[in-house]
Formats: sequence, structure tokens, C-alpha cells
Amino acid sequence: MSTNQPDESGFSAVESILLVVIVAAVGLIGWYIYHTRQNTNNLYNASSSASPNFGSKKAVATGDTSNAALQSGLQDATSAANKGSQDMSGANASLNDQSTLTSVPQ
Repeated sequence: MSTNQPDESGFSAVESILLVVIVAAVGLIGWYIYHTRQNTNNLYNASSSASPNFGSKKAVATGDTSNAALQSGLQDATSAANKGSQDMSGANASLNDQSTLTSVPQ
């Protein structure tokens, strides 16, 4: 004797709709994360290209985090800071020079 179960094959309408909703939700979340990541990268690239170069004659590729590139960038920034410090020292020295001051009669 075999039992025949006629209406039990495949997915029901509710299961199919639930499957479509889950796939759509996963797709939308993935698209949102991808879109947000692209906008963040574009914003980062725009802000890094607008930052000062500190007198460097070579451009470091975006995202280059090799030790040599980082050391080179650090040396460029340090030399620019030292140059600025020397300029400030020279300006302070000229301000402190008593021979350049003039006396005002009272």
C-alpha cells in the first residue's frame, strides 16, 4: 500500500515570498555597504590630493603603505618642519636684535 500525498511538492507561495524578501534584503545591505565604501574612498582620495605636499618632488601612490614610502614621507615632513623652525628662529633673532630698534623721543 502506498500513500499518495498530492499537494506537498515544491515551495508554497509564502515560502517563495519569504525567500525573495531575504535575498532582496541581503542584496540591498550589500549594495549599501559597497556604495558607502566607494564614497568614503572617493572622499579620502579627494582630501589626500588636496593636502600639502611639504616640498616633496615625488608623489606617493594612494594607499602605498610600504616602509620605504612611509619613511620618505616622514623625512619630507620632518625637513619641512625643520625649515619652518629655522625661518621662525631667524625672524625671532631679527626681532631681538637691539640694533634694529629705534628709540622714540618722549
